[in-house]
Amino acid sequence: MKLAILLTATVKVQVISGNFSVKERAVMYSSALRYYANKIGKKYPIVFLENSDYDLSELKKEFNDKLDIEWIQLRPNEKLPFNPQKGKSFNEYLMIKEGVLRSKKLKECTHFLKITGRYAMVNILTITREIEKRANNKVFMGDIKDTRLYEMIGSKNYGHWGDSRFWVCQVEYYKSQMLECYLEMDDCVDGKWAEHYLLNMARRYKQDKRFIFRFRNQVLFNGIAGMRTSKDLTTGKFRQNSFSIKIKCQIRHLMRVLFPKFWF
Repeated sequence: MKLAILLTATVKVQVISGNFSVKERAVMYSSALRYYANKIGKKYPIVFLENSDYDLSELKKEFNDKLDIEWIQLRPNEKLPFNPQKGKSFNEYLMIKEGVLRSKKLKECTHFLKITGRYAMVNILTITREIEKRANNKVFMGDIKDTRLYEMIGSKNYGHWGDSRFWVCQVEYYKSQMLECYLEMDDCVDGKWAEHYLLNMARRYKQDKRFIFRFRNQVLFNGIAGMRTSKDLTTGKFRQNSFSIKIKCQIRHLMRVLFPKFWF
């Protein structure tokens, strides 16, 4: 396996669910890249995929010598069919399509780990070790929650979704089977988010040995995530590395160890 990391980024966001100012988002991306520079250096090739006309020169100046990095920027003057009214999912996965087709580094790799680039994956070395150990002959590896436990205990937590912040795919499989998946996504329609697409994919291929839909390690991100629900279009923000989130992640990791086939 030759693994690359693909970071999706939009500094000057225009989608309807976009949060944070341009300045705030630029700081978040630079902070994430700084974390990866310190944590992994040039161990893995990185594709930084951005879809606005934000000036990346300062980022390039800081990180070109610290990371094995390729910069791909999809500027508005290219007239690609981005649609702000459809939200993050449609536009991010259209961006991934273009990145997979254009990247020189991905041509040299068998698989890529897609990560939302605005916040850093804190335990990235743990996650990449698991990927290299388990996904060498797989076409896709993701992290899915699909349980009725919350409904059974009366909890308001939602137990059916796929984690769109990160997943792994064989480059050639993505080109042949997933390039157009963005066409099925619309954040303004219930059941059409990227998270639902990945959940449906898991349900379809759960018994297919080419796929893995459960990581053994619980992922941990830092930074603040911004969300907007399709039901009430209100914005929420939460810190992903808060003390309470860390405790929950430790519990979830223990559950993964004890009950590896139960998709909590």
